Amino acid sequence: MRRDRRRHEDEDEEEDPKAFWKGLARDILVAAIIVAIFLGAMYAYAGVWPPLVVVESSSMQHGDRTSFIGVIDTGDMVFQQAAPDRSSVTTYLEGRNTCPPTSSNCGYMTYGDYGDVIIFRRAGFATPVIHRAIMYITLHSNGTADVPDITALPTLEWAARNAGGITRDPIFLRSLRIQHMGFERNVNLTFNFASISPGVNRAGYVTMGDNNLFNQCSQLRNDCGSGYDTLSIARLQDVQGRARGEIPWLGLLKLTLSPSETCCARGWGDPEAPKNSWDSLVVVLLLLLALPFIIEYAGRGWAKYVTPRLPEIPWPWRRKQRPPKGRAEEMVEAEGEPDRDEFDDLEDPEEPPPREGSFEP
Repeated sequence: MRRDRRRHEDEDEEEDPKAFWKGLARDILVAAIIVAIFLGAMYAYAGVWPPLVVVESSSMQHGDRTSFIGVIDTGDMVFQQAAPDRSSVTTYLEGRNTCPPTSSNCGYMTYGDYGDVIIFRRAGFATPVIHRAIMYITLHSNGTADVPDITALPTLEWAARNAGGITRDPIFLRSLRIQHMGFERNVNLTFNFASISPGVNRAGYVTMGDNNLFNQCSQLRNDCGSGYDTLSIARLQDVQGRARGEIPWLGLLKLTLSPSETCCARGWGDPEAPKNSWDSLVVVLLLLLALPFIIEYAGRGWAKYVTPRLPEIPWPWRRKQRPPKGRAEEMVEAEGEPDRDEFDDLEDPEEPPPREGSFEP
């Protein structure tokens, strides 16, 4: 029996390394499958790769020194979803529609203002641009534009001019003035279409950064003529996606390790990103480091104090436990039955020869 027990122990020692590597390979395979499923689900939802982009500039912030949850700030990671056609994007004009001028509780809004925020590529720039889509126009080579969506706004909220002067016809407009723009609803902005890609015939989105408008019109809020993108309009084929959700602050890690032209060249704590974003990132990193310990001690506490007080549920797939055995039965099972081979190996003792004068009955 002892020989068998030693043999089993030796076999277990030989199998342990194999079991370790098998278990490690299984864990790696399971982790890879989970990651693949997660990334596949993100791609299925986004319809574009990569589904996440890091915001490198402050053009969409609602303040130079403070970041806000629900607003696109420097260092945020933004989910994007494909926008292959015109119906995929709701512009500022469409989102605002017939809302009262100073209202913030109606219409279609994302990230603190009306309309969708889009991610698009601009010719000659390697980094995509993230701006709010203000209006979809058809731009003519003579410096005029067709803006049919403007008629959705109340007539007192806009004024347009064509070659003949003031007009209510949204065709061949030279300029368009919209009241109460910006996330504070206090900027009267005039769009001059001759300044947008002059001499070009094309259709696309006029875009604007929320913070660009706020800063460039800070001294001319009643009559401002800047703040929107005059370099080009975003054509449908230029649009990479529309913003759909964000992960705040974590993109600052990427910008710290790989700085861009607009942020984090000075390393950790670069003032190009809001200070409260850096502070919040520190708190998040500390919580992530402490999370495994929190989970472990929470599990121990649950098992020690909560589980004993919970009623036992008779799950149908669990086997019924046998009644506790007596000490004698446990000792018999521990010792086991004697090995027959051991007794077979032993020779029977020789019988002593009979003594003289004695006889066997």
